[in-house]
Amino acid sequence: MGRKLFALIFLTFKEGVRDRALVGVGLFSLAMMGGSVMVVNFFMRELHKVSVDINLSAIAFAGLLLTFFVSLNLMSKDMDKHTIYCVLSKPFSRTQYIWGKYLGIMFLIFIAFCILTLCSTATIFFIKSQYEVYFKEFSWLEFYKAIYAQFLMFFILNAFIVFYSTITTSSFITLLFSISTYIAGQTIEEVVLFLQSSQAMEMVMSKTIGSIIGIVQYVLPNLSVFDLKVRSAHALPISFEYLSAITFYCLIYSSVLLISSSLIFNRRELK
Repeated sequence: MGRKLFALIFLTFKEGVRDRALVGVGLFSLAMMGGSVMVVNFFMRELHKVSVDINLSAIAFAGLLLTFFVSLNLMSKDMDKHTIYCVLSKPFSRTQYIWGKYLGIMFLIFIAFCILTLCSTATIFFIKSQYEVYFKEFSWLEFYKAIYAQFLMFFILNAFIVFYSTITTSSFITLLFSISTYIAGQTIEEVVLFLQSSQAMEMVMSKTIGSIIGIVQYVLPNLSVFDLKVRSAHALPISFEYLSAITFYCLIYSSVLLISSSLIFNRRELK
């Protein structure tokens, strides 16, 4: 079983590397990082905050592009081109197919994150060498913690891509649902905090809407907990307890989605 799973992971990774969109995402992200060297010259102070924020944003944006285009293409291509029949004709179970695809996608994103992290490190190191006086409060450890937290978020997002791919037959619907999930996951915490504020108390809101929002906040993933750009830019300490908590949250949520995907896909009739 292990060899079959590793074979699917490696096959998915090879397909992702061959995708032309991967080159475009990489070049765009590197251009953003390189542009940060010129952008910081327009700021008179807090250069470390600007450079850290731009580089972390570039890595996060690259991850989103990989997820919404490369990952989605890897999941939908087998369905659209009917190559899934060739894969499932081999001694692979449908559950192994789901997990192999997912882990192959995550391995591709992991390699991309490693490359982007190295490039980002070189960019910040160069800016730091030019304006060392502004980087006295900068912390490499907090910077890498923020990158790790961003990487965890893509475990959940790609699990949703796999989940939506098993319940829909259109790649466009999968893309629409995935983007909607990302936006809702990033904003659900702010919506709940606003509803708990004094300003919201003065507004007239039906109990039904309040109940729906209360349910949604527990169903949708809270993706804002993985966004640590501000803390890293201000060199605020990120505890290992917090990282452990979001890691556990990520693994549990992703596992539930993948198990659900496997159950649905095992009962799905392929046409």
